[in-house]
Amino acid sequence: MPSLQQIRTALDGSGQAHVLRFWPELSEEEKEVFLQELGQLDLQRLKEHCQAAAETAKAATSSCLDRDLNLNLEPVPPESMGSVTRSDPENLAEWEHEGFLQISRNRVAVLLLAGGQGTRLGVQYPKGMYNVGLPSGKTLYQIQAERILKIQELAESRCGSKCTVPW
Repeated sequence: MPSLQQIRTALDGSGQAHVLRFWPELSEEEKEVFLQELGQLDLQRLKEHCQAAAETAKAATSSCLDRDLNLNLEPVPPESMGSVTRSDPENLAEWEHEGFLQISRNRVAVLLLAGGQGTRLGVQYPKGMYNVGLPSGKTLYQIQAERILKIQELAESRCGSKCTVPW
């Protein structure tokens, strides 16, 4: 396992030093787990990927690529779509099994697209941390985190392998 200094150097070199911003606030166990996760990242490849994506986006805005893409877009075929309320129980069970299988294989992540700062709510922190008056007193972020932990536990119990759903 790489040392903290090695990870810090690699993060700094890839423009990701901010990842360790809250390092001092972590427990020793959390630090160890986080260090292991960071050690698995190919930061140089990630940096190259991000740079390539930015260059592609820049090129797309300066060409007719967007128009060409729109000409090739078609609606999703109805047989590729499903609904909890309109699908038969067999399909639902199959989708559920496949979902847990993919989660158990660490092939699923959660991307949270939050609405930004809560300045219109009168607070100086993200809206997801705002107390919306739930009886539990939980924030929306806390609820989301608990749901992710629960889905990891369910996938482990159903498929027999410990997994992590990155958030």
